[in-house]
Amino acid sequence: MLIKILLLVFLALVATLLVFILYSKVKVSARVCGICAVCCALALIVGGVFMLWPASDDNPGIPPEPTEVPGPADRSEGGRVMDFIMWYDIDTGPTTNGRPQKGWWPLNPNHPEAVKVDGNYRTTTPLMGLYDQRDPETARQHLYWMSALGCNGVAVDWTNYTSHRFALKESGAGWYKYTLGVYKNTEVLLNVASVETSFEAPKSYCVVRLQGNNEEGLRRVLEDVYTLYQQTPNAYYKFNDGSDRADKPFVVIFIDSSIREKLVAGEWSFDDERFNIRFSNGYLTASTTLEEDGTRSIPGNVPLWLFVEAEEDPDAGVGQYRTYHKDSPDGGVEQMIAWASVHKGGFNWDTLNNIIDGKTTFERTLRNVKEMSPKAVLINRFNYAMAWKAEPQEGVSLYGSTHIEPNEDFGFLIFDNVKKNLYELNEWNKHAPVAPAVASVEGNKVFIGLDEFPTEYRVSLTQDNMGEWVYYNINDGIEIPSDWSGKTCYIQTRNTFGESTVSEINIA
Repeated sequence: MLIKILLLVFLALVATLLVFILYSKVKVSARVCGICAVCCALALIVGGVFMLWPASDDNPGIPPEPTEVPGPADRSEGGRVMDFIMWYDIDTGPTTNGRPQKGWWPLNPNHPEAVKVDGNYRTTTPLMGLYDQRDPETARQHLYWMSALGCNGVAVDWTNYTSHRFALKESGAGWYKYTLGVYKNTEVLLNVASVETSFEAPKSYCVVRLQGNNEEGLRRVLEDVYTLYQQTPNAYYKFNDGSDRADKPFVVIFIDSSIREKLVAGEWSFDDERFNIRFSNGYLTASTTLEEDGTRSIPGNVPLWLFVEAEEDPDAGVGQYRTYHKDSPDGGVEQMIAWASVHKGGFNWDTLNNIIDGKTTFERTLRNVKEMSPKAVLINRFNYAMAWKAEPQEGVSLYGSTHIEPNEDFGFLIFDNVKKNLYELNEWNKHAPVAPAVASVEGNKVFIGLDEFPTEYRVSLTQDNMGEWVYYNINDGIEIPSDWSGKTCYIQTRNTFGESTVSEINIA
């Protein structure tokens, strides 16, 4: 625009100079010069209108000046492109169940390969060890890690839950312990998130189940969910879908296929006006439409969310999955899914470490997410390291199961891959941690700032030999040996995107 204006001014000066020369040098009469001046002015006006009039299909005009395309921005919730929701299992620990190892299944005896014997086993051990999800420190570390990944939502798995208020009378002490455990563990998660100030904790919502046709049982469960919401409304997730229920607590209800068919056909409905509700289950091909672009869609007027799909897309190449998307009533895309590994049938898994054409399993399940830009993506799943020969779809081996949580076998391998991709989808800059700064000291423990989400640290008395990397537990801090008192030590951190510079700290 500025260039156009300057060009018009230049032409006006040239026209003025020509009229002056005609009058003073060529001795043309004042009347003729006046006519020339009027003609020049009209020509400039017409040219100015043509140049400055906004371009359109009917008036191409001069092509608009190119605008600068914004690049990645520093991470902020205000700059979020889409919600990332992590599927989170909440039933682990001795206060919740009677599994033989502190509320955990034993390690697969054929670890890390596929399980060969009957029974339930875990496929790895978390870096946090065999934790109890009733422990607030467990909840806080998990919330920190999920936030570090870029998640602002947590889908808490209640699909095996029936109301603890009726469990003892109806199903006995064992089931009462389990259901009360799931409820209390979720309560801890919400309570911890509600008071967290060191990082922005993601909000949580519950994924419940309609058991067969038992709507009365479902209403009991929803009463428990609403009780938790009322206790900590600031920690409970709300889905900004633009509807008149966007300000209500979100809940997803798993339904069986027979009910799902009636829902899609408009022959069945369920509602609770206190909630913003979606229904869900896996393998929803029969409820989708195959679009001309090869994707499968759920219409905007059907309140059905995706969970897991494993349909291959042969036209897209080896290892590629067909894109499924739940559309919005407004015409956009409401929800999509991504999996760190995919069960392919029987003992066959597209494993956590399977790379095809340079893409991990997670990246191949993210196909078309960036282009379609859904309001929410469900990420599967954080902490389900399961091996079960009789039910191989639940998991069979270290890599043939689905778990993003950092573990003793491969550390942050899957975690880092998920984080890189989520940052790219949300168009956030990828920063290494800043130089570690001491936030507080408690006895011989040093706690550092959490800017850019450091996940590991190393500490040493010599800067030239910093030692091994250790995962950073935000509850435990960095333990300094007692014999380092009065000395200078060096601390360095790292995250998915790189290492910090080394900080020098004097130990009191």
